[in-house]
Amino acid sequence: MLELAGIDVHYAKNRVLKSMSLVVGKGEVVALVGANAAGKTTTLRTIMGLKAPSSGTIRLEGSDLGRVPTSERVHRGIVLVPEGRQVFPRFNVTENLLMGAYHRRDRNALDGDFRTLFEMFPRLAERRRQAAGSMSGGEQQMLAIARGLIARPKCLLLDEPTLGLAPIIVQEIGTVIRRLAADGLTVLLAEQNAAMALGVADRAYVLETGRVSLEGRGADLVDNEAVRRNYLGT
Repeated sequence: MLELAGIDVHYAKNRVLKSMSLVVGKGEVVALVGANAAGKTTTLRTIMGLKAPSSGTIRLEGSDLGRVPTSERVHRGIVLVPEGRQVFPRFNVTENLLMGAYHRRDRNALDGDFRTLFEMFPRLAERRRQAAGSMSGGEQQMLAIARGLIARPKCLLLDEPTLGLAPIIVQEIGTVIRRLAADGLTVLLAEQNAAMALGVADRAYVLETGRVSLEGRGADLVDNEAVRRNYLGT
């Protein structure tokens, strides 16, 4: 589904991604695990076209995205749920979801998608007329994910979806990701919460200062001594 090969990214003279290569297969959940400033968010922003790489290639279903603008990447099926949720605070839940569907031409299919999303996120159904800015952090995160899903992505990029949330909400988000995977959606998850990420991921990459230091099956990395010491606190 998605392939990065030899990606370098610079901010001014600072090289923040260093020969980054990874593969995300169709229907997989792949996690990017690492400390703050390891390069996780930059990787997702580069895939989305929000940051231009200095070198390397990005392919979606075999097609080179090098000169493809962000808006066209959305049309082709890549959707980013950004760090910090970034909901529209004065818009209600329904209006936020409609913003996620702005590019869709099949407007007659939206009612069915709303029903599916409200079944997946019952609290959003209860608050469909409520301003997003007045909702809790966990509810806003659910809204941000639902806003991404209503765009009907082929590949969903999730950037730190559990940041600052209570453990029970973290568990709910993990359940949602597993459900999406069961439904066949491809997910690339960037997450500091290594326990959660490795628990839901088919495979994972561990990033350190812009480089891939380890990769493997999520279940195998949970048992890796370095991962347990540095990221799981055990």
